[in-house]
Amino acid sequence: MAASFANQIAIAAVPVAEAGEAAKECDYLVIGGGNCGMMSAAHAGAEGLKTILLEKATVTGGSSVGTEVTQGYSDCKIMQECVNDPEVINMSQQTGTPNDIFTYFMMHNSWEANAELVSNFVHNNHRFHDFLYEEGAYPMMLLPSLDAPTGGIMYKGQGIGAFEVMQKAAEKYGVEILTNSPATALVMDGDAVVGAMAALDGGDPVYVRAKAVFVGTGGFSNNEEMIAHYMPGWGEIAWKNDAHIPHDGDGIRMLLGAGAVESDMSLAQPSASSVEGVTWDSAIDKAAREPYLWVNAIGARLGNEKWNVMDTMYKVGIKENDFTYFNVIDSAAVERMATQALMTNARTVLGSMDPMPEMADELEKGVKAGTVFKGETLADLAKSAGIDPEGLAATVEEYNAMAKAGEDTKFFKDPAALFPIDEGPFYAFRLIPSWYSTLNGVKINGRIEVVDADGYAIPGLYAGGLDSGEFYKDNYNHGFSGGCSGYSYFTGYFAVDNVKDYIAEL
Repeated sequence: MAASFANQIAIAAVPVAEAGEAAKECDYLVIGGGNCGMMSAAHAGAEGLKTILLEKATVTGGSSVGTEVTQGYSDCKIMQECVNDPEVINMSQQTGTPNDIFTYFMMHNSWEANAELVSNFVHNNHRFHDFLYEEGAYPMMLLPSLDAPTGGIMYKGQGIGAFEVMQKAAEKYGVEILTNSPATALVMDGDAVVGAMAALDGGDPVYVRAKAVFVGTGGFSNNEEMIAHYMPGWGEIAWKNDAHIPHDGDGIRMLLGAGAVESDMSLAQPSASSVEGVTWDSAIDKAAREPYLWVNAIGARLGNEKWNVMDTMYKVGIKENDFTYFNVIDSAAVERMATQALMTNARTVLGSMDPMPEMADELEKGVKAGTVFKGETLADLAKSAGIDPEGLAATVEEYNAMAKAGEDTKFFKDPAALFPIDEGPFYAFRLIPSWYSTLNGVKINGRIEVVDADGYAIPGLYAGGLDSGEFYKDNYNHGFSGGCSGYSYFTGYFAVDNVKDYIAEL
């Protein structure tokens, strides 16, 4: 019988008898120096655990460079104490009850998420925010989520600012932070994890003994083999925002080697779709994301062009046979984007929606570069872009009739974005999936413990952030704003509570 893919990629754990003498010892070993790892190390240090953090890269930080808003609720001290500060951009509303938040999140994950994990997230969300606040983090913005009973906190300096507070706290509480020191395998004594092999300062792997280990290395966006297996087709063509970070899946592979099992690794944290070869937030990128007319290769319209949450664009693309779709605009739209505020800013919270007077010139440059399709007529455009001409013509005719009547009676698009496509020349953009990161790793329980194939906790082993699963089961809903970073902070922070209990029983 052929070995499963998980077994093929697993990095086998090293038996303690073969690990050699311990080069270092600690209570708590954290593998990964990004959001969840540094939060876990800082909290562990504050709780008096002797803690070592291993980071593969030469610098810490990981995906904190891309973190903007982190989910927060009314019970956070920041929400309570900073809401009237005139220096804080305050758009927040009172968030929902724990019941509201739990129900919303479970519903958006088809009630498949681990209920205990979600409940613990809801009840403990304020604790990691309070920790950051008490250690010196301060908000620059408080804002509501788009369509959820939650809120968000943007710290000064955004993700990097919050991370710097975490790292300073970790250092203050005596955490030993070792960069250029990747873990290479977990070490096990029977069924318990008792440390890891690590190439300290780039040297040969040595044994770092620990009573408990936390793994949070950031997922597998840069592992082509894992992407091809878990996200065939669309994952291989997707634009990946964390491609510059060494998220190669090693943490997940080590966890699998210690007896962990896969969660739903076919999911990613979506971003707005991208045009291949086009720089984010350039004129072409912005035009391609505007909510005009979205069609597939046979010219069929793809819903109501909902643009206020990024996962819509992501889902629209990956459900198509070739994992792509097209945004079709006319010359009136070009003039509109050059002279009026844009309708969407689905890349960053603080990004500009200002008019782009250079739009026409930039689109023509894109036509020459092959990133933008153009046609004097719709038939010409269809030929240029590879869209079925009859299908596109029929769709545009139906769409224009509704646009001129001021009501989308088919898909109920917001009239504020309902414009006819009838002034040539016409342009189209071919959009591919885009993500910030992979989303899931191995299965954990509500106590952040890694579980085996039978559902039992593997003693001494914890995982968080993008290396863990069972929180996101259906999709990442951007209406649940700041959920990914919030989950990373939570898993790192909350794991320590349970690690303390585990160590106390040894």
